[in-house]
Amino acid sequence: MSKFKLVKNVVVGLALLAGAAVPAMAKETLVVYTGIHEEDFTNAIKKEFTRQTGIDVEMLVIPANGTLIARVQTEKDKPRADVIVDTTVDFIMKLKGEGLIQPYKAKAENADFVQRGYADPDGYMHGWFAITPMIFWNKDRFDTDPSLKGVPYPASWDDLLNPAFKGKIIVPNPQTTAMGAVMYMTQIFRLGEEKTWDYARKLNSNVAQYTTSASLPVALVERGEGTIGVAWSSDVLGATIGRGQKLGLSVPQDNAVSVWTAGIVKGGPNPEGARKFVDFLQSDFVQQASAKLGYRLPVSPTVTPLEGVPTLSSIKAVKYDLDWAAQNVDRVRKQWAKETNN
Repeated sequence: MSKFKLVKNVVVGLALLAGAAVPAMAKETLVVYTGIHEEDFTNAIKKEFTRQTGIDVEMLVIPANGTLIARVQTEKDKPRADVIVDTTVDFIMKLKGEGLIQPYKAKAENADFVQRGYADPDGYMHGWFAITPMIFWNKDRFDTDPSLKGVPYPASWDDLLNPAFKGKIIVPNPQTTAMGAVMYMTQIFRLGEEKTWDYARKLNSNVAQYTTSASLPVALVERGEGTIGVAWSSDVLGATIGRGQKLGLSVPQDNAVSVWTAGIVKGGPNPEGARKFVDFLQSDFVQQASAKLGYRLPVSPTVTPLEGVPTLSSIKAVKYDLDWAAQNVDRVRKQWAKETNN
């Protein structure tokens, strides 16, 4: 055998050995569908999960919840995702009803966790953060407005009806935003439907603008285009803590608490990795990252919320009937438009 042929055979042999080693060296992968768009937050989650487990995370951001759910439904015969995260309870229970997610009893989901509504007893829904409607105001504008001298800051839903706030409030439109719909559904569960329409008419007198997006009231009040607003807590805290805006804030009692959940896709390619990821989402690392990087309320009682942010257990929530809300939301939106001439 010539020297050249010997070298060639050695090279080919090494290449075959290297090729044979590829499957053993290939890293395990987990596919996650999410609506979370903050890269700092998602990168922190992926990096730490991989560090703890050795599993790479491929995270596909699908901003709209309805689109995310539709994708899981479309892929039902050959699921690509292992886990979906960042979905509301009604969406995850819809997938449960269609047989598209599978149960798992996560490590953090003890009886108290389930009783608080952060998980369902059958193990299909895994809550890992929450948000709630907040009232907020532009401090400089409120404090320098002569017409508001001596007027207390709004702390409750009924405070928003103060005639001193006429034309000063910006809220999300319930016809175009989930936040707006949740706000008026909350009044129905707090007051009853007849009194809610009286409340809506009185509040309408004080509203300067109904916005087409849930977060827009924060931007407008920040810029001084309104004095008072209502928005999700994560949007308000993103402004105050994240951007250092001078906004006062209050979480009204008799409120709605929206728990956001994860679910394991039935038939997904990596079910064991999916179960590890669900446990990871409810761990202290993610709960703290969720508060610091996403301005969300942690569901774990062992994690301290950000300074000035209430704990979930301190918020008095209405008995929010998800089934009733889902069945009546279109009718409620139409009635709101009729009562307020919008």
